[in-house]
Amino acid sequence: MAWALTRTQWVVLIGLLFNIVAALMTNFYIDRVSQDAHGMVQRQQQHDKLIGQTWQQVDGLERKRELIYSLLASEAQTQRSIPVQVQQLVAKDLQYWLEQGEIPAISLDNLASLDFFIDKIQNSLRQRIDHWYLQNIDLSSRYTEQMATISALRNLALFLQIIGLALILARDLSRH
Repeated sequence: MAWALTRTQWVVLIGLLFNIVAALMTNFYIDRVSQDAHGMVQRQQQHDKLIGQTWQQVDGLERKRELIYSLLASEAQTQRSIPVQVQQLVAKDLQYWLEQGEIPAISLDNLASLDFFIDKIQNSLRQRIDHWYLQNIDLSSRYTEQMATISALRNLALFLQIIGLALILARDLSRH
């Protein structure tokens, strides 16, 4: 027995096929692309948080520089040296930023070295901020492209569903 399909059955079959393709597009490809886009947004948020924290570190180092200036100004004014315990605390605080090596002693003679040391750390932190910011710009651009792709695919899936339903409904219309 041969299977012979009427023109109406072919139209319904094509309509069903369009609906199946639209459902598969939505469930597999569009959802995966949407998850990728969501991952980009999460990475941008992580970068924004890291940028904020790193700016706080840059600001904190600037406050340490101001503390050193105040201590040295006080030392020059009072002609009394900075207590060793205070020097050790400040040096220990700065040591956190130093990968290796010694912190110069807090004195007027070492002010240029201390300034250079703090500037070097701040520049390193600013480079990290720049790196994360540029990554965010790239992620934002890619996200925009992803969203345009998702929109086009959703429109195509909707179009396929509408055409598929119209073809299926054509069966009912052909009976009347």
